[in-house]
Amino acid sequence: MCGRYSYTGNPNHVTTRLGIKSIQSQARYNVAPGQHAPVIRSVEGHPPVMDQLQWGLVPFWAKDPSIGFRTINARSEKAETTGSFRAPFRYRRCLVLADGFFEWKKIGRDKQPWRLLMSDESTFAMAGLWDHWTRPDGAVLETFTVLTTEANELVQEVHDRMPVILEPEAWAPWLSQKVNQPASVRPFLKPYPADKMKSYPVSDLVNRVSNDTAKCIEPVAVPPEQTELFSF
Repeated sequence: MCGRYSYTGNPNHVTTRLGIKSIQSQARYNVAPGQHAPVIRSVEGHPPVMDQLQWGLVPFWAKDPSIGFRTINARSEKAETTGSFRAPFRYRRCLVLADGFFEWKKIGRDKQPWRLLMSDESTFAMAGLWDHWTRPDGAVLETFTVLTTEANELVQEVHDRMPVILEPEAWAPWLSQKVNQPASVRPFLKPYPADKMKSYPVSDLVNRVSNDTAKCIEPVAVPPEQTELFSF
């Protein structure tokens, strides 16, 4: 599962490799479902561009947009055959820009939030799908979901699922609309190497959607029960 993530607002690490225009945006420390966030996508065969889409995929055939709060994630193992994600998986894939994501570990009756990120703290690209839905008044709502996979050894200490983080060599083919056979992109949908990542506990400020400040990603003291679970 991926229910919250952060993004510094600097996409250069991704856009430079893709050869597209880099658009700086406001740093986000606690991106939540229902909010708009930057993604990179190709539309109708055009070169990739950055756009702001709403998190929580609303299929083009949906009766109302409320389904988006149930489709913030798509299980990569089933996406190609699931109604909400089948067409986007073939024709409307995107990169969701992030520099960390949050998961919660249960400790007794409480849950401790942890931030998981690249070892070098660089921006990375999560595998996403997008779709468009037309409102009754004719306005178009564009939305996205984040694909998930089994957790690697690091994330397993907090949660059994993690977002699909794509290796740089997968970015271009993942975006290409010419690559529309599921078998061609399926090899990308695997846990990211644990040895390229790190993690640390953060404040429960991240629990509230209204909190979107740098304090949400600042490390806090490791709870005694978990001091030996993670290395820094």
